[in-house]
Amino acid sequence: MAALFELFMDEDDCFRFRLVANGEVMLTSEAYAYEDVAIAGIWAVREAAVTGGIVDLTDTPPVSRASASSPH
Repeated sequence: MAALFELFMDEDDCFRFRLVANGEVMLTSEAYAYEDVAIAGIWAVREAAVTGGIVDLTDTPPVSRASASSPH
């Protein structure tokens, strides 16, 4: 999956970043007053994505892709 972070200024002249993967915006950050703080936010997201786990807070049982796509 090709992904990149885009750093931009919003309509309120604040810095934001978004994660774009395969042409789709996956997330957009909060607003930052300073560019260097926004860039630090990008680094924090990158690190968290690599080391972070998944916590399922739903009450639904997991469905595998194979069973979800095969008719019964």
